[in-house]
Order: sequence, then C-alpha cells, then structure tokens
Amino acid sequence: MTKKPILSIIVIVYKMPRQAMNTLLSLALPYQKNVNPEEYEVIVIENSSEQNLNADTVTALGPQFRYFLREESGVSPVPAVNFGFEQCQGEFIGLIIDGARMVTPRVLEYAMLGYKITRQAIVMVPGYHLGEEDQKFHLTTGHSAQKEIEKLEELDWQENGYRLFNFAAWSSSNQRGYFQPMQECNCLFASKDNFDLIGRADERFDQAGGGSINLHIYRSLGMLPESQLFILPGEGSFHQFHGGVTTTEIENREALLKAFDQRLEEIWGGSFKALTREPMLLGAVTHAAQPFLSKASELATRRFQRLTINKKEFWEDDKAFERFTENAVSVVDDGYQPPEM
Repeated sequence: MTKKPILSIIVIVYKMPRQAMNTLLSLALPYQKNVNPEEYEVIVIENSSEQNLNADTVTALGPQFRYFLREESGVSPVPAVNFGFEQCQGEFIGLIIDGARMVTPRVLEYAMLGYKITRQAIVMVPGYHLGEEDQKFHLTTGHSAQKEIEKLEELDWQENGYRLFNFAAWSSSNQRGYFQPMQECNCLFASKDNFDLIGRADERFDQAGGGSINLHIYRSLGMLPESQLFILPGEGSFHQFHGGVTTTEIENREALLKAFDQRLEEIWGGSFKALTREPMLLGAVTHAAQPFLSKASELATRRFQRLTINKKEFWEDDKAFERFTENAVSVVDDGYQPPEM
C-alpha cells in the first residue's frame, strides 16, 4: 500500500479459526461495499494456540490485511489490543476484541462517513448473536456450533450479508435496542487521538476474555466532551458461537460476571453504568434490519413516556456537555402528552 489508509481495524483472535475467518471475510472485498482497499487496513492479532489461523490464507484476502502471531502468557486479550494499536497506520480505528464477530456489508463505508462528518465521531455497530436468542442460553435453546455452520451455509451470507439478520437476536448488552443506553460495543470506531486520550485499553483488565474491557472503552470514549455518538441501525456485528467466556451457558457464569463487575468498578473509581448520550443514526436500513428498528422504536417510546412523566432526562450523561439534546425539552414540557402504544 503506497499511502496510509484512513481506517485501521484491529481484530483479536484466539482459538477460533473458523469463526475468525468468517469475520475476516466479512471485512474483505467484495463483501464490503462502496469502499476501496487502499482506504482501510485490517490488523489481525492472534494469540498463539493449538488452533491458529493460516497466515497465508489471511493475507490472501487482500493487500490491506496484515497478520501478527504473538505469544501471550496471560488470559486477557488486552495486551494484544494495545499491540494492535501500535501497528495502526490509519487516523480512525475500529476495534473488534472478539474475533468471532461478523459484520454487515456497509459497516466500513458508514464508519468512514462518520469520521468525515466529524473527527470526534464514535461509530457504534449494534451487537447481535446468531441464533434465536442470546447465546448465553445456548443449552436451553439448543444452539450449537454445528447448527450455526449449517444455518450460515443455508443463508449463503457471503452473497448477501444482510441475511444474517434473519438468524439473529439482540445481545444482552443492548437487548432493548439502540434508542436506549447500551453497555458496550463489540465493533467500535473512534479516532486514534481519542483512543490515546482514554489510554487505549487499560491492562488492569487482566481477567479471562478481558473481563469488562469493552464496557470500559465504550463509556470512556463516550464521556469525552466533544465526542459524537453515531449508531448504525441498518448494520450489525453478529457473534458466532465459540464457547466464549461470557457468551456460554456455564455453571459459574454469574460468579464470573460479578468478578468482572467488581474489577470494572475498581478501575472506574465508583459505580459503573451504561453510557447515556443521545445517539445520531447513520446509514440506510435494509428490509432485513427493519424489524429490529421497529422494535427498538417501540421499546424507546415506552422509555420516553416513563421518563417524561417522571420528569427525568432522556440522556443523563449529556447534561454536563454544552450541546442541545432532547434533554432540553423532555423534562420541562408540561403540555406534552406521550402517545399511547
């Protein structure tokens, strides 16, 4: 590549060659639409295991793919994330810490569009799980890796990535849709400067899978005063089943999540909550994604009704920033009557 790309995407991989290749295929051309290979790079960081990717297969996806295999003595992907930041050539950086997340065909186009609108853009791709329900219920619902393989083949997802919406459910971190506060983002874009401002990935998140590192990064970026949150309602990041730390129905899951929460609050310095900033919607919404948009609108209307009646801010974190949001009218409009659902 003769010139530096606009966008660098970090993908972290460990013990998931099938799922990771699907993710990388979803970031490659011609699957991604309306972008050129010189505009972006994909930096694949794999922590070594007995199930490594084939390096030649990764780099054969295009000149924009770079592959790094590293040894990691710990159980957290956070050191690999920070190694990835060191490799980035782009001004705008995408972060996929869980390499088992396939994306839809215009994620890169809209991520770069957000950056063209403002260098302060945070572009958030809503998260879904493949299957009828969140994969933390995989035993209850009968979801499995084999079932997923068969369904992906049936969908012929590489021919039309929006078909993934036909075999998906919201992940628990945004189970009420994108018009309401969301705890984390597993496919997130922000400027290199803003990632630097928040200290990149805090290496105190040394628990399995990185613990709550996704929550910390998303809220830290969102609390930068000048940041502008963009959500892509027509696009998605789809989690593939791989026996992940928090996405598997295991006996000690609640105890594990409690330990993650404790570490998160220690590092945050107090009680941690989901980011509550008013989002701007960006991008087209295909017919496949429209049912999720409709449900998100329905659930948000109920929330806005409740908060209006109780004279509470819709977007509490925006109170500290000097920019107009719906907060300016939501708690003072005595004449407002919420519509009946």
